[in-house]
Amino acid sequence: MRASISILARGAAALLALLAAAALCGCTNPIAEPPIVYTNRLGERAVELAMAMPRADQAAVALKDGRVLICGGTFNGEIDGVTPSAEIYDPLTHRFTPTGSMSVARMGQTATLLNDGRVLIAGGVENFGFRSELASAELYDPASRRFVPTGSMSVEREGHTATLLRDGRVLVAGGSDNGAHTLSSAEIYDPETGRWRLTGRMNVPREAQVAVRLGSGQVLMAAGGRGDMPGGYIAYQNAEIFDPGAGKFHSLAARMKSDRVGAAAVLLGDGRALIVGGKTGRILIGFHAQSLYWFTPLNTAEIFDPETATFTATLPMREPHYLAVATMLPGGDVLITGGWLMNGPVIGGMTDAEVFIPGLPGSFASVAPLHVARLQNTATELPGGEVLIAGGFDAQGAVTSAAEFYSPATRSFSRAGVAATPAPGAGK
Repeated sequence: MRASISILARGAAALLALLAAAALCGCTNPIAEPPIVYTNRLGERAVELAMAMPRADQAAVALKDGRVLICGGTFNGEIDGVTPSAEIYDPLTHRFTPTGSMSVARMGQTATLLNDGRVLIAGGVENFGFRSELASAELYDPASRRFVPTGSMSVEREGHTATLLRDGRVLVAGGSDNGAHTLSSAEIYDPETGRWRLTGRMNVPREAQVAVRLGSGQVLMAAGGRGDMPGGYIAYQNAEIFDPGAGKFHSLAARMKSDRVGAAAVLLGDGRALIVGGKTGRILIGFHAQSLYWFTPLNTAEIFDPETATFTATLPMREPHYLAVATMLPGGDVLITGGWLMNGPVIGGMTDAEVFIPGLPGSFASVAPLHVARLQNTATELPGGEVLIAGGFDAQGAVTSAAEFYSPATRSFSRAGVAATPAPGAGK
């Protein structure tokens, strides 16, 4: 059976509320999933391709040689269920292979591909407990297949962003240092020295915000939330710009069309930034509490134009997407996958996916649904243009190892696998 989730953590990209602490069962070992067998287009029985272990809230990054590094995450959604393990997906062999483990277990960490081909892993949490945030960082070297510790950040961070700057350094901003306190500080990692240096502070503390490097080299920092307010959790409608030359943030006069926390964002081919989904605190349901749990998922999206420094609404998405993943496609469209879905009392993933088509104002088109519902999954573009979708929490809130592939040509997902025994009646 699949390992079930009894608690969702506030991960680096997620900022989920701790909802079911009383239900913890104390599972500490990964529970292997049985292979998923299905009938392929040839009528053959096939075994679905899957990661080496279940993962949710993991990090994934495409390496320069086309392979994909996937590391960390939770394997069961329980206390002590965070793993330091990592694996590589090779599109040439179509296999997941374990690689060296990180120096510490992490989930919700950031993973940034450096100009020299190494990957910077920073922050995250080591378990589901209070004050489990990490300040440590490490580097993955594809040549040696090893993780090596590097300089630590000045403060522990989860729910932060990491952005590669034009000069090869990495800007890390915001997040929470203890699961409750929200940070306004930012710092820069220099891969030449392996050290971090504090830079200017954001104008407001932010966690679960979006960050996009613009064509100018400046970084848009928008939306996000703050959990240490006397009146309860708040979601931001404001945004600011980081200037690497000056080392400072300055507020934008224009406000976003909606407050958003847990949104997704990408840089479009024309230099504008697309921001999609998230949750808003404007419309409260349930007990009308100022809690992230009761905020309303959004089906709206907007575009930031750096030339006019303004936000413009697009046409709405087909479905609300909170904690979704946005992935640029080769033709300039953007794939939106997964997100939060309430299934009765269970928080799980959604099978809904859609594609953003740039334009004025820009619109969304439905695509075939995912084969597995997903929340806190990863989506990574492969050299041929397909997108690898891996892991996450499924519709029942179970951590899955299942992987599938999105084809821009067919606008559909496929469950690639290895042929097993022929299905009864196949070939007749």
